[in-house]
Amino acid sequence: MKRRLIFFLMAVITFSLSLAAQGQNNPAFDRYFTDKTMRIDYYHAGHSQEETVAIDRVYQEGIWAGPRKNLLDPFMRGRYAVKIYDAATRELIYSRAFDSLFGEYKTTEEGLKGIRKVFHESALIPYPKNKIIFAFEVRDRQNNFHEIFAQKINPASVFIIREKPDPDVKVFEVLKNGPPQEKVDVVFVGEGYRQSEEAKFKADLNRFTAVFFSQEPYRSLKDKFNIYGVLKPSAESGCDEPSHGQFRNTALGASFDSFGSERYLLTEDNQNLRQIAGRVPYDAILIMINHQR
Repeated sequence: MKRRLIFFLMAVITFSLSLAAQGQNNPAFDRYFTDKTMRIDYYHAGHSQEETVAIDRVYQEGIWAGPRKNLLDPFMRGRYAVKIYDAATRELIYSRAFDSLFGEYKTTEEGLKGIRKVFHESALIPYPKNKIIFAFEVRDRQNNFHEIFAQKINPASVFIIREKPDPDVKVFEVLKNGPPQEKVDVVFVGEGYRQSEEAKFKADLNRFTAVFFSQEPYRSLKDKFNIYGVLKPSAESGCDEPSHGQFRNTALGASFDSFGSERYLLTEDNQNLRQIAGRVPYDAILIMINHQR
């Protein structure tokens, strides 16, 4: 798991820094978008041989933390891609490729057996000024993308959720080196910390940040990062360990034994995760769990 985390962080750094390094001035951004974030929540369902997508809800969130110049993904690496088209002209105005939890599920024993499962996922895009087409694509065995879902979204719709952030979520600004659009913004979401353990979360957050930047390449790139911590207190400490008969009432429902692996620790509660993390601008979410291992 440590290797997987390191690889993930390296991918985030390479991708985010390469986009930020190109600068932020782009007339196309001002033409099509505003300095806010649209979060598109959707359901991703199926198994190894079939998959479907359906939009759940659309949210208006805070400032746009991503790049403003490289609106089109220059790498397109990943099993899936989200593409945004201007509805009036059909011009491609934003794209990002990525991998997802459902993509991993497809490779599991259950997924290969054809057992259907549903995952909740999110796409973050700069908030559009006009109507858009949200398109979802999947890569085939020949390495080509194919569209499997598309739907028009009106940014002025009364059904877009514009609720204020959860007041029970506390924000800790650990490191701030500049505007979110120019930095790699990493948010650590606290999981399994009770109200009385806030001081422990802050200490864990500061300790890990220090360890993180004691290693290369992060040490040399420290000025390229913004680091935040966000915490919604849990009713109980820790997380679930089903194979050990332990279950905890926590903010995100994180659990060991994910996909049948005793050491694999995940949360499938994407909606709550996004609601909590959305208190700050972010490029990457990491979950810090209050557990012994």
